[in-house]
Amino acid sequence: MNDLLRYKGLYGEHQQPLVTDFIHIEPLEDRSKIYEWEIAEHIHTDLVQMFVIEVGSGFLLSEGNRIELAAPCVVTVPANVLHGFHFEPSIVGEVITLSVSFYDTLLQDKASIKKQSNQLNCFSFLGNTTTFSDVQYLKDKIQNEIFEDTPEKLLALRKYFELVYLALFREKFRNTADALLSNNKNLAYYQQFQELIRQHAQNLLSIKKFADALGITQTHLNRVCHTVTGKSALKVVQDFTMNEAKKYLLNTSYSIAEVAYFLNFNDPAYFSRLFKKRVGVAPGEFRKG
Repeated sequence: MNDLLRYKGLYGEHQQPLVTDFIHIEPLEDRSKIYEWEIAEHIHTDLVQMFVIEVGSGFLLSEGNRIELAAPCVVTVPANVLHGFHFEPSIVGEVITLSVSFYDTLLQDKASIKKQSNQLNCFSFLGNTTTFSDVQYLKDKIQNEIFEDTPEKLLALRKYFELVYLALFREKFRNTADALLSNNKNLAYYQQFQELIRQHAQNLLSIKKFADALGITQTHLNRVCHTVTGKSALKVVQDFTMNEAKKYLLNTSYSIAEVAYFLNFNDPAYFSRLFKKRVGVAPGEFRKG
């Protein structure tokens, strides 16, 4: 930990911010170019940062994690959180830096938004460029306020920053809701798939026909099964078949060949090989116990 890079100021600078309400904005490429697009992992002890990436790509590095970044996206970095970056030279965007003392005046009565903004977050807007345009508009308003001498400048800046954090909070909420909806749809398809397998237990359909019965493609069905179980649709069917085989082997005196035929295997030898592969032991050994 002695080698940990700590900065009271901006990256590469050790002086403290000159004023309590320190707010700074600069093109992302300006400082990154100086360090050949490699920003070593470091922490800012008294600063909060926001990276608004409009063009290009790179990686966020934090405590051994390497997170891909692709424009348009926003990264928020609280104080005292380890972070670094690798940027492609084509990167375009801005870095906004706030003193902790100014940041603490924001969202004082909005605990849920503040809690999210106190975490290291990456927001991708690949599917929602409208919200990213809103963030860009607010960023431009912030930049104008910083460089213009206007009455109640800090009040305006607080409101603009709060609107940015609100937009990011809503984006996270939307993504979470979309993911939950997607998971619920996947689970519904999977449950219908299981029911179809049970209905056709004595004459199992091909994976394509199962998918057709569900009204989705075979690729979609495989994606559903991978999402819910981590297995392909074929392995889900095979798991069902092997469980049925176990019931026959443990609860009846049918021969292994008869069990194979009951389960619609034309080749008992293939059934035995598949059983051993999926269960770990041959059918005869499984029956013996």
